[in-house]
Amino acid sequence: MPKLLMCLLSVVLLGNKSCNSGALGDFVNLLKTSDKVELFVVEAFPTAAQEQTLDATYVADYKVSEFIPTDPAEATALTFAAVDVKNFDLINVKNCPFMAKYALRFSKGKDRVTMVISPTACGKARMIFASGAKERNVELTPENSLEAAIQKIVSKQVIK
Repeated sequence: MPKLLMCLLSVVLLGNKSCNSGALGDFVNLLKTSDKVELFVVEAFPTAAQEQTLDATYVADYKVSEFIPTDPAEATALTFAAVDVKNFDLINVKNCPFMAKYALRFSKGKDRVTMVISPTACGKARMIFASGAKERNVELTPENSLEAAIQKIVSKQVIK
């Protein structure tokens, strides 16, 4: 019953934000319909393919420092925040370096989108299809709920 309730809640919540396809383009459908959401702490800069080692895990070429498990409620919160158009600044472009801290991987079957997050003060997100065929960079608003949702999950991990 709780699983059904979470599914219904996510459909109701996510259906409400269908007007954001301009901000997220082709990525929005996979973000909304993903059946698996993974959260990673990653290094600030991508690792070139020839420098990647077999003993490390990489997400969109960013070396993973830590995998942070998410429960269904957290996955729903992350998905809702990832598709909420209010989290993206479509007007301003920040003139600061992209320094990753987190990566979210949204999966449905074999399809995957990775959203790499460069947190505030220079909040940015980079979305990459698994195939690498498409990539989109967006600016995050200063008070975005995406970083807040991530911080809530990360802080829970630290307390354990």
